[in-house]
Amino acid sequence: MQPSASLRGIIGSSKIDDALTSGKAEIENSVFELLVTMMEDYDIGISISDVKLQEVDLPNEDVRQAFMKVTDARETMNTKMNEARKYENQQVEEALGEKDAIITRAEGDKIERIEKARGDVAGFNALYEAYQENASVTRQRLIMETLEQVLPEANIYVMNDDGNTLKYLPLTQNNNESNRPVPAPDSNNDNSAEEEQNNDR
Repeated sequence: MQPSASLRGIIGSSKIDDALTSGKAEIENSVFELLVTMMEDYDIGISISDVKLQEVDLPNEDVRQAFMKVTDARETMNTKMNEARKYENQQVEEALGEKDAIITRAEGDKIERIEKARGDVAGFNALYEAYQENASVTRQRLIMETLEQVLPEANIYVMNDDGNTLKYLPLTQNNNESNRPVPAPDSNNDNSAEEEQNNDR
């Protein structure tokens, strides 16, 4: 098999667009490997250092214009594909980052809820121990705390068994005094004071 036949065989199995554009390097490598193998098999003492395809001129202007359009279309396709891959990678990175952020927030919420649940359990256990020690006092305290939470702005009065009214909530001092109206000045007293001053003169 002659070297020219080897080249024709590889070129014949390749696309013409590849031979004229981006596929030249691959064809050159294929021919180089085939020729090296042939020289070793025949043992003729010839060493192949490199294979280069010469530039091929297109036969006429019409073919050249058509080829340039194909080349431009291929470059546009490659550009669009690269942009699409870039956009895909960007979206994937953003999605992965958002996923990590969601997982981190979920882990934080999980820890927070677990700690809150432990605190609630500890508070309930302490309340249960207090209830076991003095059920009546604990029950009354729970009632008062519940009323404070449900009716924080209300004035609540609790009746004793003997009929007396005891004010429990809100526990503010001088509440009655702050709500008591200020008495209006007495006009008769003002007139008497003026008469006394005239008599002294």
